[in-house]
Amino acid sequence: MEKNLLNNELKHQQDEKNNSICKKFFVILGMSLILLIPIGLIYGVIGDRVSYKNEAVQKIAQSWANKQTITTPTMSFSIKNEKKEYITKELELNTYNAEVIIKTEIRKKGIFKIPVYTADIIQKGDFINKCYDLNGKKITTNINITDSRGFIKEPTFKINNSKPISVQDNNYTFNLNTNLKQIPFEITYKIRGLDEISMLLGGRTNNVTISGNWKNPEFKGTFLPTERKVTNKDFKATWSIPKIALASNCTAQTQPNFETSCNCNNIGDITVSLLVPINSYSMAERSLNYAFLLLSLTFIGYFIFEITSKEKRQIHPFQYCLLGAAILIFYSLLVSISELLTFNFAYLISAIMVMGLIFAYTYYVITRKEGLKFSVGITLSIGSLYAFFYILLMLQDIALFVGSIGLFIIIATIMYLTRNVSWYTQNNS
Repeated sequence: MEKNLLNNELKHQQDEKNNSICKKFFVILGMSLILLIPIGLIYGVIGDRVSYKNEAVQKIAQSWANKQTITTPTMSFSIKNEKKEYITKELELNTYNAEVIIKTEIRKKGIFKIPVYTADIIQKGDFINKCYDLNGKKITTNINITDSRGFIKEPTFKINNSKPISVQDNNYTFNLNTNLKQIPFEITYKIRGLDEISMLLGGRTNNVTISGNWKNPEFKGTFLPTERKVTNKDFKATWSIPKIALASNCTAQTQPNFETSCNCNNIGDITVSLLVPINSYSMAERSLNYAFLLLSLTFIGYFIFEITSKEKRQIHPFQYCLLGAAILIFYSLLVSISELLTFNFAYLISAIMVMGLIFAYTYYVITRKEGLKFSVGITLSIGSLYAFFYILLMLQDIALFVGSIGLFIIIATIMYLTRNVSWYTQNNS
């Protein structure tokens, strides 16, 4: 009788212990989910900082100039149609050679550094006249950029091998005293802009060279360079693009008293962006994607310590909240420090600060100076997670593969650490 009562009492105690562990697990899970709220708030902080940076960029653009897109030169003239009305006709751009020499500098607005540039532009080539008698006609040659405030030197036009003429406009009108089938031109000017520069293409043959004193160019647009050379000081890239690659919509129309009139649209562009090596905000946002995983693994580490500790240490839910707050403050530190230093240093400093805080709290408060081994172990484990997530940030292309292998190792480690836990018996090994 007494033996049965003792067994019932032991069973009742074990059930209470199992229920306590189960309740603690669900409490920890609930706190993890609640801590998703501050994770969302940190996302909002990053968004606000990005908006603030964009405002700084716009303020610089207002007093400097914005991103520039350079169109191909055009050559046009006016004729009368059957209704005796003047209409404008454009000649077809035949050979188009362009050279852009960029000189960059950094402008500061508050804590933000924005790359700006000045660029010397040389556009030359020839227009082909297949259709019209142009001798004695007034011809207008036009150039254009997206932000005309960027002109810092008057354009100089040299048409049909004439003397160079500077004009205070983006077009030049002159009398053509020849009826050559090919009309050569050369136009030079100087502009300034912000972040990136683009060029439209539209000739039968297009040869473009862009060079500059920037070590991190990003080549975008419809076409990548045919050749490029990038050093730690400057870059040079060239494009050679035939008309057929532009897939332009060129229509031939028969005009009265003339042969054919050719109209070709500019389709295709090349772009060089002055890329900042690491965008700290985008990197911080990517690292925040791992916040819940880091938080959960940290809580699991402390939970395993609770159920395997010989001293039967109990960690209060409020202490879990403080540990979670310490984990999440890492991301706030990362964003703020990366605005002043490079992202790599900001990540390292933030991780060391949080690891030091967690070690001190674990050793002096949770284990009460009796768990140095666990305090060091959990701190190094969190440091390993920081290092692991940093590697994932750097390895964008194979991040999924490395991440999957890493999670496999983490799960295997948790299985190993809980191998001796007897979940349904009184005594744990």
